[in-house]
Parts: sequence; structure tokens; C-alpha cells
Amino acid sequence: MADTSALSAVVPGSKDDGSLEHHTALLDWMISNGGQLHESVEIAKDERRGVHFQVKKDWKTGIPSNTQIIKTPLTAAISYFNVTGYSFNTDDGSSVSFPQHGVCFPRSFLDAVAPEEASIFFLVGQYLRGKESFWYPYIRTLPQPGALTTPLYYEGDDLAWLEGTSLSPAREQRAGVWKGKYDSVYAELCKAGFDGAEKYTWDLYLWASTIFVSRAFSAKVLSGVIPDAQLPEENVSALLPFFDILNHRPLAKVEWRAGKENVVLLVLEDVAAGQEISNNYGPRNNEQLMMNYGFCLPNNPCDYRIVSLRAPPGSPLQMARSQQLQMFPGLAKETEDHYYVFNIFYPLLAPDSLMEHSIFSPALFNAVSILSANNRELETLEISEHSIRIPDAYGNSRTTLAALSQIIIELITHIVKLRSSGADLQHPGNLKQTHAKIYRDSQIILSETALIIAAWTLNRARQHNLGGSWEEKKQLLGSHMARVPSGKLPEEIRSRIQVRILERQSVLANNGELFVLDDLLEVLPAEMQQPCKMCLQGVTQNAGRAIPMLRGSLEASPFAFPMFLCFIRAAHTAGESHRETASLPSRLSKWATCLLENYPAPPEDVLWALEDEDDEQLLAMFDTMLEDMKARDGAIFAGLEKFTGEWQGDNWWFSPNWLRWAWMITEQESVQVPEEPLALLAAGPPGQGQVMLSTASCLYIPQ
Repeated sequence: MADTSALSAVVPGSKDDGSLEHHTALLDWMISNGGQLHESVEIAKDERRGVHFQVKKDWKTGIPSNTQIIKTPLTAAISYFNVTGYSFNTDDGSSVSFPQHGVCFPRSFLDAVAPEEASIFFLVGQYLRGKESFWYPYIRTLPQPGALTTPLYYEGDDLAWLEGTSLSPAREQRAGVWKGKYDSVYAELCKAGFDGAEKYTWDLYLWASTIFVSRAFSAKVLSGVIPDAQLPEENVSALLPFFDILNHRPLAKVEWRAGKENVVLLVLEDVAAGQEISNNYGPRNNEQLMMNYGFCLPNNPCDYRIVSLRAPPGSPLQMARSQQLQMFPGLAKETEDHYYVFNIFYPLLAPDSLMEHSIFSPALFNAVSILSANNRELETLEISEHSIRIPDAYGNSRTTLAALSQIIIELITHIVKLRSSGADLQHPGNLKQTHAKIYRDSQIILSETALIIAAWTLNRARQHNLGGSWEEKKQLLGSHMARVPSGKLPEEIRSRIQVRILERQSVLANNGELFVLDDLLEVLPAEMQQPCKMCLQGVTQNAGRAIPMLRGSLEASPFAFPMFLCFIRAAHTAGESHRETASLPSRLSKWATCLLENYPAPPEDVLWALEDEDDEQLLAMFDTMLEDMKARDGAIFAGLEKFTGEWQGDNWWFSPNWLRWAWMITEQESVQVPEEPLALLAAGPPGQGQVMLSTASCLYIPQ
């Protein structure tokens, strides 16, 4: 970025002594042009809030709701209509005009550039006129380049406070876009032969652009005098002197109304004596506040984080999006993906939204679910005008669990990145660094809160003895929250998390659908548990001796789940064929039926081979080991024959084809679950007790 030190800190011919003299002069100017400030309101200034409006302390009654506070004349507004010198006659015979006040660009220039850019250059032109400008009383009250605190004005040591946050790439991206626009528009100004074009510098363009982004209102403020048909929906905005003095307060109740001669601002709530009168810039998150206004709020209820998620080319998500655009061509204009992680206090949610959707936007949840879906689940994919999703159906909650696992990994990565990049930052040394620290801290808390929510739902999926009672849920929640270190989060956040979990329905209808091997054995009927465990352990021990890479416990064996799946399939088939054979519980039987329907049985006359050569090589060694066991120590399998049926030549329940069938199912129906995700919250500063992220493979069995 260009060095702004050569740019005057104030408007030419003005002074800034830190007093309210300029703002008082602005008020006088406004009144002389037909404006008004309510008699109970005064202009004030302090270190924390800067210049602001407040109810006079001696105005004992305060201000009641529906009171008009400010009236700004349309003649004081700055907009594209001034750039073009717009005027017309109204139906009642009067005329309306928006003078250019000394800055008249050539028609060729106005035809060549967008209204937004022309308005920015117009503000620069008025700045350069100094005291000669009609808007001089207003322009000298605007923050000057040396006082602006948006990320584009960060330089030197300030930049380190943005490292690792999303503000750093956003800053570079915006700077590049704005510089490109400036170069193009400046070239058109020179091409048009405009006298004094060289004074319209990049530094002044950057300043004027920041003023418009941070202070301009929609052109609808002019709708009282300009017909709607002539008011552009986009790229035209207006600066309203005095309106833009008000500071932002999330959820403040205010309203502006457009008239034929002025725009008025009303407060729609009572304001007590001595209290600040605030505007509401809308539900802005802290990143928007930082990028557009140069400040952020430590407890911003409207805060949320945008998650960068790109659908890889050829992925199911990318193909589904393409199909959606073909089905609904009108969506082609929709370019924004609503992938958000919300603040726990975010106020603009539907009251009936699911608990997880109150933290993770449905679009984010659906997108990650689709990217995590297996082929069976993708067969049920639903595409509508408003969403692309895996529908709720038997067996589809696995995508929810896989999505939560991926979301947890993203949250942990985000937290660690922010902690690490800020490890060397000490106390902020100026206002820019102070706001950057508030932003970083708020982002960490936002992700930590979301992590607790996501980990809760995933924790439920591993609770196999949890009933559905209120007391059991509260007890489990108490145990879950006990893992969050005391003092880690403000008490109001801890309380809100618990209320959110207890009061809202979850996307996960059932508990206990993820299993490690020990949990799986406990789902079997009592008479099956011990024989099955002895068989699997015997096979694992023999495999460890025959194949060095497989040495270890049964739980750690890559064949643990495939062997269990082979047994379940055999027991299910045998139970259907022979009524006298001990049957599986209904849950396992229903699951086995689903697997056989979605993963057809392998052929009996053709030997299967996996596409992955390394996996196939390992399975081939395991086949050889099993054949040796059958010939040498077949008794290991004898205890399961009454459940699986006897060997029938090559059609054995542990045959190579059935083993490959189970191996492929394990890959499709497992979830890699982050282990101990909340341990991150207890970790010390970067480099001191950092958590190593590990995952456990869990087999999914739907309820």
C-alpha cells in the first residue's frame, strides 16, 4: 500500500484541536440549511466513545420512544445525484436539484465509470476544495486519514496483530480490488482531460472509499423526492451529515424516514438522561465492523465467523451445486455461501431452529455432511431451490456425525492458529492494535464455544447406556461442562451453552450410534459375546505373529471391524435360515439387512480384489494366515459355528470375498472421531502443553 504520511492529517484550511468546535459549527451549518437536532440532545466526546450524541444529563424526563432526534436536509446529502447535477420538476410543479457545488466531471468520464466510483472521486474533489467546498463544515468533522483504523490503514507493527486472522487476507483482497478500481477510474479521468486530475491520488481515493463504506446510507434515503424507478438498488449511496455521528449499538431500536425536503431519525425506545443515543448499523459481525468501520465489539451478540469451504472439483457437493443451478437457473446470481459459525447469543435465529443449527448455519452443516457422505447416503441426496442436503432417514445420521467430526477438527485448527499467531503479541500499543486484539480474542471464544456444542453432540453418539430422561441428560451435560476449565469462559456464556443444549432439539435424534470394538461386543446377545471375543482375539494374535505390521491389540487391528462385520452378516443370514439358531437383536438384524441391501453380497465364483494395492496386499497376507489357521487350529472358530453355520467349502463366513466386502463397508460406515476435543481448552499458551489432535475410528450402527 502507498505511504499515507504525505497526506494532510486534516482537510486543507482546517484545524483539529480535539474540541467539539467543528461539530458545533456543523450543527450551525445544518440548522442554517433547514436541519434540526432535538433540544434534549447534545454533542459529547470522550476517549471511549469519541464524538457521540447523548441525552442532556439535566433533561430529567429522558426521551420517550418515537421521538424525532435528527433532521438532515436533503440539500446537505452527498450522492451520485450531486455528481451528475441531477434535477427535475415534480408533479406539484416544484423543482428538485442536487448541485455539483464546484466539482464538475466531464460527461465522457461519467459515462465510463460506475456511479460508486464517481461518487468517491466527487468526495475527493470536495475535499480538495477545502474551505471553498459547500460541504466544508461536514468534511472537516470526518475522521482524517491519520485517524482511520480500518485494516487497510494498518502498517508496520500493527500488521502483526492481524496475522493468522481472516482480516489479514481480507485486507489484502480489498486493497487489491480498490487499487484496481482506482487505477482504472484515474486513467479515465486523465483520458477525459480533467484539469487537476493529478491531485486525485490513491491516498485520497482510499480515504474517500473508507468514508463511503463506513458512513454512507442506501440511496433510499432520497426516496421521498426521487421516484423509485430512478433510484438504483445497488452502487448508489448517500452521505448524510449528522446522521453518521451516531455510534453503533447492536439491536438499537431506531428508524430513519425519507421526506421531500429532509431525512429524519427517530428512536423507537426510551432513552434516559445522560444516556448515549446510538444507531444500529445492522447485524454486523466483528469482521465486518473491523473492515468497514475500524472497530469491533468484545461482546458483540451479532458476531459470527465465515467458514471458508470450497467444494473440490468433481466432488458430490460441486456436482450437486451444478445440478441445482440447472434445475433453478435463477439461483445463478446467488454467489454467497452461507457457511457460518454463530455467536451463542446470536439474536436473529428462528426460535425453532435445531440446537446445532443455532451455532452452525444449516448450509455449512449440509455442505460438510455431503462432503462426508458415503455412496449409500449420497443415493438419497435431495436438491431443492433452497438447499442441498442428505435427508433424515434410517442410516443417514452417520453423515451428521462425520460432519460434526470434521467441524470439530476445523474449530480446533482455527483456535490453535489464532493462539499461535498471537503468541508473541504483548499489550496493544495503539487503538488499531487494541481493536485487533478484541477481534482475535472474540474469534477464539466464538470457536471455543462452538467446539463445546459440537463435542456435546458427538459425545452423545458414544453413550450407549444413556436413556432419554431429562435427569440423565442434565447429568451427562454436567459431566461434559466439567471438562471446560473453570474461568475459561465468562459465566454468562457457560450458562447460555447449557440452556441452548437443554432447551433445543438436536439434529441427532438418537444416542449411542458410534462404537469402538469393546462397545460392539456388548451389543451382542450374552451367549455370543465371549465366543466372538475369543475368536477375534485368536485371529488377531495369529495375524500379529504371521504379519509383523499387525502386531498389537485387537482394538488397534485394522481387521477388528471387518471381522465383526463378517460375523454379524453370517449370524444374521444363519438366523434367517435356521430358526433354532440364536438370533441377533433387532437393531443388529435391521442393520445387517440394510448393509446387505446397499452392499450386495460378493460372488461365489470370482475372487474380489481391492483397488488399493496396499490394502489388497495386506488382505492377501491375512487370507493366507486364515487358511493356515483353519488347517492348523480350526478350533478357534468352532465356538461360533452354532451362530454362523458350519463351513461349506469356500463359502465360509470368513472367506476372502466376505472379508473384502466387510473391509469396504468399514471404510464407508466408519467415522473418524476426534479424541478428547475439549482437552484443547485446558492447554496452556502455544508451546506449553499444546494438544496433539488424534482420532479414533468408530463403527456406525444406527438405532
